[in-house]
Amino acid sequence: MDYRRLEKIKRILQRRQPDLTLITDNVNNFRNLSAIIRSCEAVGTMEVHLVNNQQEKLYLINKVTAGAERWLTQTRHSSIVTGINHLKKRGFTIYATHLGDPEGICCAVRTLDYRKMDYTKPTAFVVGSEKKGISEEALENADYHISIPMMGMTQSLNVSVATAIILFEAQRQREEKGYYQQLRTSQEIYEKTIFEWAYPEAALAYRANKKPYPPLTETGEIKRDYKSSKASS
Repeated sequence: MDYRRLEKIKRILQRRQPDLTLITDNVNNFRNLSAIIRSCEAVGTMEVHLVNNQQEKLYLINKVTAGAERWLTQTRHSSIVTGINHLKKRGFTIYATHLGDPEGICCAVRTLDYRKMDYTKPTAFVVGSEKKGISEEALENADYHISIPMMGMTQSLNVSVATAIILFEAQRQREEKGYYQQLRTSQEIYEKTIFEWAYPEAALAYRANKKPYPPLTETGEIKRDYKSSKASS
């Protein structure tokens, strides 16, 4: 393990936002999905939640993601309601990105300008496909509906572009609060993720054998005495 790479891993992890995430509501266009995942990683999320009822396997375009998927936990849910409830139980506020006009009414929930909301609390955005938008189930189960004001004849943005705009507003708010200047994960998750990022193949092997990850030296090497003791056991 190169020491400079280890330091970069630590630096990135220290900026991660465990209470900022996103759920895709049947975003079936793989190029859009890939761009969304790239934006999620760029603002420091640790995970992304995916709902896709049309395809068993989701394909990502590496040229679009730029490898961002390697640094994010991807969790698939059987339905958008299941995904939303999963995050609500963890204390997240759910924001559905709605194409309606700001200050409009949909499903008895006011649609608000996305810039008026507080994203420094545990936040999960729901984004839908370009053709169908957000599902009725997502709108009904979200805590708030948010929208990006449109000033032209065009009344919506590409879903990946809209997602990036909203995510970077969350980043801006969190930067002002100093969230990116402090470790916001537990020490246990921090150390666990360092090992998984530094040694992804070894991490797979340890998980397959149901063994805990070994400790690392200050320079990022797996401790020799730990490896030898495991090999002999």
